[in-house]
Amino acid sequence: MKQHPCVAHRGFSGKAPENTMAAFRMALAMPEVQWMELDVHLSRDQIPVVIHDATLKRTTNAQGRVSHYTAAQLAALDAGSWFNPSYSKEGVPTLDQVLALSAGRCRLNVEIKAEDAHPPLAARRVLDAIMVRKMEHDVVITSFNPAILIAVRELTNIVPTGLIINDQPPGLIANVRSLGCTFLSIGFRHLTLPLLQQAEQAGVTVMAWTVDQAADLKKLVNRPEPIMICTNFPDRWLQAIRN
Repeated sequence: MKQHPCVAHRGFSGKAPENTMAAFRMALAMPEVQWMELDVHLSRDQIPVVIHDATLKRTTNAQGRVSHYTAAQLAALDAGSWFNPSYSKEGVPTLDQVLALSAGRCRLNVEIKAEDAHPPLAARRVLDAIMVRKMEHDVVITSFNPAILIAVRELTNIVPTGLIINDQPPGLIANVRSLGCTFLSIGFRHLTLPLLQQAEQAGVTVMAWTVDQAADLKKLVNRPEPIMICTNFPDRWLQAIRN
């Protein structure tokens, strides 16, 4: 379990609406879950809010861009009925709410998307939220966007950062290190033994995403190399570990 820890992807998003407090609470109800992953955009009033898409249509009862709504307006939306009507009271949470929920219990992989925000602003707002909660040692900040990772690193050396990629280009680990990162979040089908060996030698932690099928989970937990496993179904991960 220590070699292959579970990262609950957007919370327990296989059984609750992704990136809602309900999904995070469900993940935390499993004591074996020590990590959760979430996505952050900035609201109109520049508050980090937890939602995957830059637009609202897929996971709420509203339309338009996240950045056009205040955090209070986003909190009042229905971010759960698309998944199941029983979750109609779930709004779009702030990053601070999830930090408060997880403090002292679980570490967080905070993916900064913030497509409508200038990278230094997005980095600053997310770091401010983390620092206020004194959780700089309990969080890794990740992004597909190298500019965001550079912006974070220019602001602090304390909070670790990680590159997200769904590919394995030549020199990947060297590129990760050149960005000041110690974490690599990679689509699990791109995992290879040489990559894992290079990562371990360079001091880079590897997280594989998003692993939901029992056969894939079993293959990964049986590997001797340390790999964090990001899944929508922490219960399936636990079953793979136990079996």
